[in-house]
Amino acid sequence: MGLIGAFSGPFASLGEGFDRGARLYEKIHANDLPAGVTVEVIRRDDAGSPDNTRRIAQELIVREHIKLIAGVALSPQGFALAKLATEAKIPVVLMNATTSSLTRSSPYFVRFSYTQWHTAYSIGVWAGKSGIKTADSLVADYAAGVDSEAAFRKGFEENGGKLVNAVRAPMITTDYLPFMERIKADKPDAVFTFVNGGRMASVSKSFIDTGLKAAGARLIGPGDVALDDEVRNLPPDIAGVITAASYTVGNQNPGNVAFVKAWKAEYGEDSTPNVTAVSGWDAMSAIYGTAKELGDGADSEAILKSLSNWKGTDSPRGDVSIDPATRDIVLPIQINKVEIVDGKPTNVTMESLPPLKDPWKTFNP
Repeated sequence: MGLIGAFSGPFASLGEGFDRGARLYEKIHANDLPAGVTVEVIRRDDAGSPDNTRRIAQELIVREHIKLIAGVALSPQGFALAKLATEAKIPVVLMNATTSSLTRSSPYFVRFSYTQWHTAYSIGVWAGKSGIKTADSLVADYAAGVDSEAAFRKGFEENGGKLVNAVRAPMITTDYLPFMERIKADKPDAVFTFVNGGRMASVSKSFIDTGLKAAGARLIGPGDVALDDEVRNLPPDIAGVITAASYTVGNQNPGNVAFVKAWKAEYGEDSTPNVTAVSGWDAMSAIYGTAKELGDGADSEAILKSLSNWKGTDSPRGDVSIDPATRDIVLPIQINKVEIVDGKPTNVTMESLPPLKDPWKTFNP
């Protein structure tokens, strides 16, 4: 298999996250495969460039004769692979890349991460049911951000809320003060936000500096904006942010307790896994399960079928599976609030929701 990820450049944290989860699974389960069955992983860095992703995948297919591709940090890289994967009939195991429509771009895509609709729709439902009447949104202007905006609007307005203004910021934005100033004029009860990695501290500061927090507005979003490992390094003023997430490191299910213990043994007591790492772990669990089931001689259609029927009985996320009809993950959601615990901002689960299929596919059959 080829594992393609952004291991350098601005999105390297995503590639490193799922790669660490995958490597940990490989190390722990190295002896689980039957005699004569191997899983060889060829890793390649696309630096977050869709053109690189396509070129690398072509090389892996032609020169290395791989049987599947895994990884894929962002949705643009996934869309860049879609036609190639379909023509070559190569299954693609998505370890991140969260735009809902992505799995419809190729019948060979199987997603093990989550979708923006899983989390953004869920926080919209929560907001509407929690008495929040009006909100503005502030999202990064690319596929996943636009997806988040639409998902939040749907969940929020279905439950009595009104999205007053939808603001989009370029992905390269680092100063969100001008955008928050525009939002302030609407006097919303809440601000829903989705921004790409490393920018949440700036969003939170702008939210406070404009007086929105002092006026009683809530800052809410999908779990991407408060990843367990990142949130602990943010300033204390991040406390109070409420998110819907598909993984929380404090989960006490047996699979997560064992996973976190193994993670800290491998990467250090001060290291904290996040949802991207868990996606890499679960994806590799499915790949190893397929290798055990089918052996080295399996063809691509058999591999695709096996991956599409995976059930994560010991996943750190709890009761997760792949819906074979959509090749997308079904997983529980937690509503979390960032609180200061032992002097560090920490996600604390307020509510746990049962396993959820991708809502976008439910509304767009």
